Amino acid sequence: MRTVTVLRLVLCTPLAFLLAASTALAQSGLFDWSGVAELGSYPGIKYAAVSVSSPRSINIDALQIDTTTPNLRFFSTSRSSSWIENVKETRRKTTRTFISESQTTETKVVAAINAGPWSPWPPVAPDDWNTEGPANMLGLAVSEGTLVSPGSGAPSVIVENGGTVSLASTGSGYDITNVQTAVTGFSFVLSNGNPIGGGSDVHPRTGIGLSQDDRYIYLMTIDGRQLFSEGATTGEVGSWLKHFGAYTGLNMDGGGSTTMAWWNPDNSDSDKSELLNHPVGTGWGLRRERNVGNNFGVYYVTEPSNPGDFDGDGGVDGSDFLLQQRDPSVGLLSD
Repeated sequence: MRTVTVLRLVLCTPLAFLLAASTALAQSGLFDWSGVAELGSYPGIKYAAVSVSSPRSINIDALQIDTTTPNLRFFSTSRSSSWIENVKETRRKTTRTFISESQTTETKVVAAINAGPWSPWPPVAPDDWNTEGPANMLGLAVSEGTLVSPGSGAPSVIVENGGTVSLASTGSGYDITNVQTAVTGFSFVLSNGNPIGGGSDVHPRTGIGLSQDDRYIYLMTIDGRQLFSEGATTGEVGSWLKHFGAYTGLNMDGGGSTTMAWWNPDNSDSDKSELLNHPVGTGWGLRRERNVGNNFGVYYVTEPSNPGDFDGDGGVDGSDFLLQQRDPSVGLLSD
């Protein structure tokens, strides 16, 4: 148990445990991250759960991610095995499946949220959003330097090979030469520290924000369509991202897609993926995940025992040179 002002009970699979939370009447001022513990044992990632009663009942979950943390990287859903640009680009998976399946790879994701909007919507029969199936992303998506979906003019989260993060609108000809990871949202909801207003409709929401100095990324979910958490407007997404420390921010795919999850090493099950928020999937009130077009998460690069052996094959060779040229942040070559 992490002791703070208020504890909110979060039901996870298969265990129930208590996570730190704060309560407030509204998102006034800036959230104080200084006393917030790291998520599990993961360096550079802090988790906060906030509950408010005004202007309505809302539960907000947020991750603050320090991009300067050694070996910390970002990962998004890769191409479908039957990839066709603008037709069949990814395979829909839940956020927990995205995390679980990554554990057998070198990109072992420790925390993630759902990310960009996708089509077809709703999925074409016999597919539905409760099953895995093909998806076409509606904006720029890049996974480990590989183009998954071209830009559409919508705003994207862009992570460069050296680790620099930015939020910018990306068109169809956007150059991804130096891009490691990218996901795209619907619109900016926070610009230069100013929330951008929108409609009055409230729904579950997913947001991604970036601090003014580009050091911190904020991943945020707002539960909705439930008695204990009704949801938020897009303008409120911008306000909450600002409250947590962002200077710019995006509204991502929301509604039943809104999901935040993590890999809990203390879970006794072989599948240690657990939900942090309370997604509604296709229903109202019931906790259920939706298979979404892509997800966005965090992992750590494992330091090679042999400096310069970036691919872990035991030696320093041409493949390591290519990896270093593509991503200089992996380190220096050694002979």
